[in-house]
Amino acid sequence: MVLSAIATLLSKTIGLDPDTIGSNRIARAAENRRVACKLPDLKSYWARLQTSALELDELIELLVVPETWFFRDGKPFDYLKTYVTSEWLQSPNRNPLQLLSVPSSTGEEPYSLAIALLEAGLHPKQFAIDAIDISHRSLAKAKRGVYTKNSFRGDVWTGRERYFQQTAEGYELCQPVRGLVNFQQGNVMTSLTLIQKKYDIIFCRNLLIYLKSEVCSQVLAAIDRLLIPGGLLFVGASDTGKIVADQYVSVRQPFTFAYRKSKPSLPKQAPLNITQLRQVPSQLITPQTIAKQSLGGKIYSAPDTQQIKESDPSASSKDLSPEATSSLDLQTVKKLADDGRSAEAIALCNSYLVHHPTSAAAYTLLGELYQAHQQNVQAERCFQRAIYLEPTSYEALVHLALLKENQGDKVGAKIIQQRIQRLQHSLRTEA
Repeated sequence: MVLSAIATLLSKTIGLDPDTIGSNRIARAAENRRVACKLPDLKSYWARLQTSALELDELIELLVVPETWFFRDGKPFDYLKTYVTSEWLQSPNRNPLQLLSVPSSTGEEPYSLAIALLEAGLHPKQFAIDAIDISHRSLAKAKRGVYTKNSFRGDVWTGRERYFQQTAEGYELCQPVRGLVNFQQGNVMTSLTLIQKKYDIIFCRNLLIYLKSEVCSQVLAAIDRLLIPGGLLFVGASDTGKIVADQYVSVRQPFTFAYRKSKPSLPKQAPLNITQLRQVPSQLITPQTIAKQSLGGKIYSAPDTQQIKESDPSASSKDLSPEATSSLDLQTVKKLADDGRSAEAIALCNSYLVHHPTSAAAYTLLGELYQAHQQNVQAERCFQRAIYLEPTSYEALVHLALLKENQGDKVGAKIIQQRIQRLQHSLRTEA
């Protein structure tokens, strides 16, 4: 009963979903603090907890685990540098790049952002980084900037000697880099709502999964308010299912887990281009997003999802003329899709496969078309067939990994992601 009350208090205070960390962990933390407070039992500790904000902070410190390291996961920082050099630096009349890291933990992530931007060629005056965390202890360590080997894991980043000096206590980050990050203490439930500035890039990784559903929605709404249209939101792999589908578009880079905020000015009735289709997660594309098109003097509307069913390829071509099927190629299919005539594109692609049953490219394209209409079962079969025919089909592998991830199949997605990594390594080795 007491532990349940403590869990409820934590939920109200920091938005924590107790199920994500387990009752045993909360029980251990509460017992540790009871002993530290020299109280006889949990009931008396609960009474202390209700009247002491300082003690509540101490309990929270035990539950917040600063699991982080420099350039964690690697790919998000690679994409950040690519974005800066290929997009941001090319924009005329740009203001300094504004970044936010929340939660910032012990500082490895926001400092990694600073180093990545420096290595991308930016001058310190060209960007500003804010970092927020609830833990006073983590922030104290971040500001001090001294780290052990545990903060440098793997071989993703090997430039430690350029930015750190080894001391008796560990590796001390140089002052110029430390000065690039503005650390602030704050509860994510309230601190984000108080910020008035806008950000080009927000890193919010591995936080959303620990929050109650309603708090997660509240935090995402605050982030959405802070992020400029077209801005980038980076989340953790386990956070992707929390992203609001009609507001963000995946950047479609493997293992990056970054999303671009949609721009309101984009025309809502624009035809869906096949190149856009390859960049948009399946859950963002519905039949309603495909504009009505003029067809032979009539108005063609994208069919309802239920009207698009998987069928025998030969049956799909029954309304096509012999001339159309004989001269059919994949460019014709893509052109129809670009024009918003997706039902015809699906039928023609099936017809193409009747004559070219071993075309991995055709199966990949057909999978994209099914995916656009949320026909995920059909889409998955197409991508699997493409991979069977062409095991090194990078595009089909990426589509299938994202499809499984969006469906909540984290294990299946991870297996395919590992396969993509091996493929990338093989291609780099051959190069």
